[in-house]
Amino acid sequence: MKKVFLVLVAGVMALVLAACNDTAEPTEGASKEKESKLTAEEVYSKALEASEDMKSAEVSMNVNQQIQASDDSVAMETKSNYDTKMTMDPIALYMKGVTKMEMDGAGDEEIPAMDMEIYMVDDGMYLYSDQIGDWVKMDNSSMDMIEQMAGQQPDPSEQLKMMQDYAEDLSFEQSDDEFILKLDADGDKFNDLMQKMMQENMPDELLEQMGKEGQEALENMDINSMSFEFSVDKETYEMKTFNMDMDMTMHADNEELNIVQQVESEYSNINKVDAIEVPDDVKENAIEQ
Repeated sequence: MKKVFLVLVAGVMALVLAACNDTAEPTEGASKEKESKLTAEEVYSKALEASEDMKSAEVSMNVNQQIQASDDSVAMETKSNYDTKMTMDPIALYMKGVTKMEMDGAGDEEIPAMDMEIYMVDDGMYLYSDQIGDWVKMDNSSMDMIEQMAGQQPDPSEQLKMMQDYAEDLSFEQSDDEFILKLDADGDKFNDLMQKMMQENMPDELLEQMGKEGQEALENMDINSMSFEFSVDKETYEMKTFNMDMDMTMHADNEELNIVQQVESEYSNINKVDAIEVPDDVKENAIEQ
């Protein structure tokens, strides 16, 4: 799990190195007294070190997604809000949240919101949703995939080479208490990079489970536009926020799906999360899958 964080931090923060000799531009209202002279390369190094030392964290995440088919046969919007607690040693996660869905053609009938609660621990994953009405225990194959993904730590130097093409689209800023990285680039630049990163970091088992159609959909995915905003605490160099907007099109069976997604996430309580344990009543009543 620690290396999963490295994938996120190294993958995005490597962009900073594209402007490695530049200091961060002050944002509007930033005080001169708190202005840092650290270069992007120095901030990157310190942020990567902080991510390697991360033992636990809480993450609050909002995800909005709109899906539209080219023939108007599908038009759907989902809004999800989740709060997550995670520890790295041992690997464990607790997540609770809700997803609301709106779909064209549903008429006046309102689609009920889906509340979900998940424990992911060493012996498997426990899941509860209103639709199921019971706790369900899944085997630890999902944990095996996470472990495999965690073991595939990217080489920051290799990522630097991949990210060099985006230097002109990058901004490196600072407020009184944060370093802020922003990237807003045309989607054409991202297509090859996304394909390469998925091929290198996605476990073979997950690709097999996706099947031929799922793999073809990934291969035939076009990024129309993508933007990131990533902030790091000036004192601790720990991750504070990670926001992403993406517009992509997936091609399959002579059809197209346009997917627009906005992700806002905020990190807190880093290295202060207590051990995550599944309550006894959940273990006792969970239905084996």
